[in-house]
Amino acid sequence: MKKFLNTMLATAAVVAASTTAYAATGKVAQGFYLGASAGAANTNVKYNTVSAGPFIPDSLIGTTTSTAYQKVTNSNAGKMAGIFGLLAGYNFQSGSLVFGGEIYGGFDSTKVTVSDDTGSGANLTQWSTTVKRTNFMGFAPRLGFMVAPNTLMYARLGAEFGKWKASINPNAAGMASQLAAYNAAGVAGQVLITPAALAKSQQVTSGSKGGMSFAPGLGMEVYMGKAFLRAQYSYLFGPTIKLTQDITGVSPLVANGTTTTHTFKTSQHKVELAVGYKF
Repeated sequence: MKKFLNTMLATAAVVAASTTAYAATGKVAQGFYLGASAGAANTNVKYNTVSAGPFIPDSLIGTTTSTAYQKVTNSNAGKMAGIFGLLAGYNFQSGSLVFGGEIYGGFDSTKVTVSDDTGSGANLTQWSTTVKRTNFMGFAPRLGFMVAPNTLMYARLGAEFGKWKASINPNAAGMASQLAAYNAAGVAGQVLITPAALAKSQQVTSGSKGGMSFAPGLGMEVYMGKAFLRAQYSYLFGPTIKLTQDITGVSPLVANGTTTTHTFKTSQHKVELAVGYKF
């Protein structure tokens, strides 16, 4: 991520140095503009699971709700993905000070596999979890300073909208294998797991969350006549998604409880190059 951002800033610096032939006079940044962007987003997901409720009665385990049998999992996962978008805005310039606003939107190819134990043996595998986003849109007030006649450095305070989707994908075949072994064990006092309970635990559980996320950032623009080149970094404080999964069908084999709560907390580093035209 740092190397990619440094490369973009270096590219913009080279362009700035090579465009000194332009006689940048007057309010070079002021006016309405349109542009297109492309870059990369590094999405991070902080993942947590907590089981709840008593075990299915079993002579070996009992019906205890003791936290000694509570399953808690924590992990972090990240993934780099491409992003593409369009932007439009207006700048006001007073001397070297530039301020204005921008609207933008685009496509995000992010898909993070947060956890995956489906490569385990049939008696151990349970599920994989994923988080993805496909599109976004936002608004960003900007404040900047012309550090050279044709070069603008700016900060932005973005408000970004985009739906994030989290999914829990059970390994249905693995669960069925575990259920068959458990029911065949014939332990005294054991309560058999029913096919209906297993079917609930084999279902894919998913949910999505949108709303507004804060997305501050920094950037640099180099003007070459009416055209400009931009390098920008932003950080997205993404939403937190909570899903409750039914594990009744495998709870004696997985953890204390009949449900598991999965929490996905998202954030995203985004670096972009953009080209635009000022009217």
